[in-house]
Amino acid sequence: MNAHNDFDPFTALTIGDVPVAPDADFARRLRTRLERGLDLPEGVTMTTDALPETSAAATSVVVERPGALPYLTVADPAAAIDWYVANLGADLRGEPILMDDGSIGHAELLIGGGVIYLAGEFAELGLKGPAPQSVSVSLMLPVPDTDSALRAARDGGAEVQREPYDAHDTRTGVIIDPFGHRWMLTGPVAASTGSPEQIRRGDLGYCSLWTADVDRAAAFYGSVLGWQFDAATGQVTNLSQRLGIYGVQSDQGMLCAYAVDDIDQARADIIAAGGAPNELQQFPFGDLLDAVDNQGVSFAVYRPTGDDPRPSLNATGHGELTYMTHYTPDSGLLREFYGSVLGWTFSGGRMDDGWEVENNHPMTGIAGGQESSAAVPMWVVDDIEVAVQRVRDGGGTVINGPEQQSYAISAECLDDQGAHFYLGQY
Repeated sequence: MNAHNDFDPFTALTIGDVPVAPDADFARRLRTRLERGLDLPEGVTMTTDALPETSAAATSVVVERPGALPYLTVADPAAAIDWYVANLGADLRGEPILMDDGSIGHAELLIGGGVIYLAGEFAELGLKGPAPQSVSVSLMLPVPDTDSALRAARDGGAEVQREPYDAHDTRTGVIIDPFGHRWMLTGPVAASTGSPEQIRRGDLGYCSLWTADVDRAAAFYGSVLGWQFDAATGQVTNLSQRLGIYGVQSDQGMLCAYAVDDIDQARADIIAAGGAPNELQQFPFGDLLDAVDNQGVSFAVYRPTGDDPRPSLNATGHGELTYMTHYTPDSGLLREFYGSVLGWTFSGGRMDDGWEVENNHPMTGIAGGQESSAAVPMWVVDDIEVAVQRVRDGGGTVINGPEQQSYAISAECLDDQGAHFYLGQY
């Protein structure tokens, strides 16, 4: 043996194993991968293959799990990952797990201070993405700025189901992403600028319930919706929006009065579009022009005289108007007329021949293909079960519901004189 190295290397073979601590980063990644594998649905197995690089940046941030963790199913998980990263501010955590056929069996996204899981469809397990216009679960996502978040989602191709609104000390907007999932984007109420936004051309600034018996109507809606009616002025006094009750023997229903910038120009536009204006009337809230549209339906336009605040997009207080649906036999004629007179623009709605009026307050929809024309309001209630019972007790009729919709719990009703309306509980 060499005097400078008298240790026989083969002696190491007789020494017992000495524990060595593994690389800390390797141990963390292995633990995370094993934990994710244990959470996979039955029938989904891991592979060591990694998904080819996407635009999503991987991150090693550890996020605690909530009591129930959302596990989304989507038809195209790679596209969904990219969309959630680009439009909702998500980050991909780790590497997606691929199936033998290359499809994504599991992926994790950090989003809104939490984590969601995501996978492709597995028909054999009954796992399918949401069907169009059919959502059973909503995801509430905290965002720093609701309006900006909704704008980014819309620009990315999401359907805006509800524009931002303020309620319960938060500001919320609702979208359906391109993969069918419903998100409620919730952030802080915007700081006041000191002056409210002003009413715009085409907004619904005044409504009048035309009915055969004013006292009966006031009693019915007072019971169901809590309206306080001043018989001397014909106005409901405890709502944020102007609303009157007016006695007529024919043409009963809701008369809608819309704001315009120039009453003379509106008169000319009504005539040019095939409608017929009546005489100009003066009211405290502005000069009002009654008219009929190109299908013979009564409506009105008015030029606000003061600093009229813009109506809420979707009011949430008990008894308030939150949505107006225009029933019409011919939606094409209606859209042509009000597009010309009020500047309305439209996007396709949730039903056949259904349309949404874009950027209009309150939210307004069109239901084409109906037997007759009518403006049908939706009124907000705090407790819809109590409200529908009061409809029945007051001599009205509950046609449908209450039933859960994607936007609210709703019921379709008639009042005790046959006027059509909806109730909605958010």
